[in-house]
Amino acid sequence: MPGPNSESTARCTESDWLEAASMTTVMRGLKNSQVLAVGGWVVLALLAVGFAPLPVWAAVVPLSGLGLVLRARLLRGWRRLAGTGWTDADAQLAFLRRHRWFWWTYAAALGLWPLTILEDMPSWATATSWILLLGTGLMVSTWISAHLGVARVFLRAFVLTLIASNLLQEVLPYHEPLASGLHYFWVPCMLLVYWGLMHRHVERLHETYQASADLSYQNERLIQSLREQTRAAQEAARFKDRFLASAAHDLKQPVNALSIYAEWLSAEPMLVDELAPKIAQAAQAVNGLFDSLFDLARLDTGRLDADPRPVDVGRLLSELEVQYQPTALQKGLRLRVRAIDVTLSADPVMLRRIVGNLVANAIRYTPRGGVLVAARRRGEAVSFEVWDTGIGIASHEQQRVFGEFYKVPRNGTEEGFGLGLAIVQRLSDRLGYTVSMCSQPGRGSVFKVLTDPAGRSSARSAAPASGS
Repeated sequence: MPGPNSESTARCTESDWLEAASMTTVMRGLKNSQVLAVGGWVVLALLAVGFAPLPVWAAVVPLSGLGLVLRARLLRGWRRLAGTGWTDADAQLAFLRRHRWFWWTYAAALGLWPLTILEDMPSWATATSWILLLGTGLMVSTWISAHLGVARVFLRAFVLTLIASNLLQEVLPYHEPLASGLHYFWVPCMLLVYWGLMHRHVERLHETYQASADLSYQNERLIQSLREQTRAAQEAARFKDRFLASAAHDLKQPVNALSIYAEWLSAEPMLVDELAPKIAQAAQAVNGLFDSLFDLARLDTGRLDADPRPVDVGRLLSELEVQYQPTALQKGLRLRVRAIDVTLSADPVMLRRIVGNLVANAIRYTPRGGVLVAARRRGEAVSFEVWDTGIGIASHEQQRVFGEFYKVPRNGTEEGFGLGLAIVQRLSDRLGYTVSMCSQPGRGSVFKVLTDPAGRSSARSAAPASGS
């Protein structure tokens, strides 16, 4: 019967985990003592035959047997749920609370037996009955002492029912009162002494169990920590492998192009006008790849700190238009810019990299049509939006595109490391911006970055500046 697992250990508090583990021990003890409990019930029923009046015997035996039935049903429900991998601490505690009534019921069922132990029984039968009855209470209390609250509830209900049953004998019609009234009180007094001794016994056992459970909890935490560290190390190794493979693949194409163009130019100097733009384009591609790697490295090492300054949104978008217009024209795309005359308090380098990566990504994944870059007011914030008519992104891939080295699988879009959107997300997180997207395959995508209103320093008129 499993206890709380390592995943449960990581999620719940120490007290909840320890309580769930103690309940597992309690249920395991009830399971192991089931046969002994049934055997004791059979012996007590046989000893009372011939001495207790039939109505009393017929009432006590089935009622005490009902306690065994409820005990079996409780164990069956626990085993059935545990057999399906039900080892979550919260679920176990919920099960305990739903069945808290069982301990009162089971203890009361055991406490009815004194109604069948009469003064006219042979001394050996009386002694055997009491030994079996109190021994059963000792056995159950020992097993459930792992959970101190349950053990106290059981002991209290068990002893009080024993005392009530013993006193009830004195008013039943089949009982003959004795001359000495002291006889009516010595059994309750002895039961109270039994209660005190058992209470002390349970507390000592619980202290022993608690020390063992604390050690188990710390071991589980240590195991969970080692597993997390192992997963982190494995993920770092996989990350390094992906990085090396991606870097080797993506750097190879522009570097090879530079080599080929250089050889052509060396052999045919008259082709300089034709080859010079291509060499510049290949060099720009290499620089862009290295910029992405440097950005990622600085983000990973925590060396990229924000330096808020006033940023003119209109000027920023105009500069990005000048930067990316040649690339768009080379692909036959139309790049349009719609800006607003607003000044933000932001890190200009990070903000330029965020919007620039979105524009570069849109151009890369747009085979025909155009790209729109816009800035819009959203209350006290500004929303930077990049619209394209590109290949689009399926819904099941829309969360993955922000992962490092991930590229949307589509022919003709293999350039780049797959770091653009990952850097956008991480830079936006660093600045407190919100990134969102909407996309449909074959119809294009729109990416939006909403700035933090608290970082806004000033805003001028809202007249839009026309772009190309």
